[in-house]
Amino acid sequence: MSFRIVEPERVLAMQSADGNWVWAFVLEEQDGGTRLLSRNRFRLPRLKDRLGMIPMEPGSLVMERKMLLGIKQRAERLAAVERA
Repeated sequence: MSFRIVEPERVLAMQSADGNWVWAFVLEEQDGGTRLLSRNRFRLPRLKDRLGMIPMEPGSLVMERKMLLGIKQRAERLAAVERA
């Protein structure tokens, strides 16, 4: 993965060497707070690659959810310390 778009405090987007996978994190202001969006896009041109994603997808969803919750907890903890 290499960084393709880096906008400090806004966007971090990465792309695989073959260009078939993009993963982006975007911060959006929303209702006086901030929302972190995580988006993945895969281009899987070969059938074996598409079939290989079937068992990986559930694990990937669990991993990404846990990662985002961890980021949320750390951000909220930091915000509380800064307010004190």
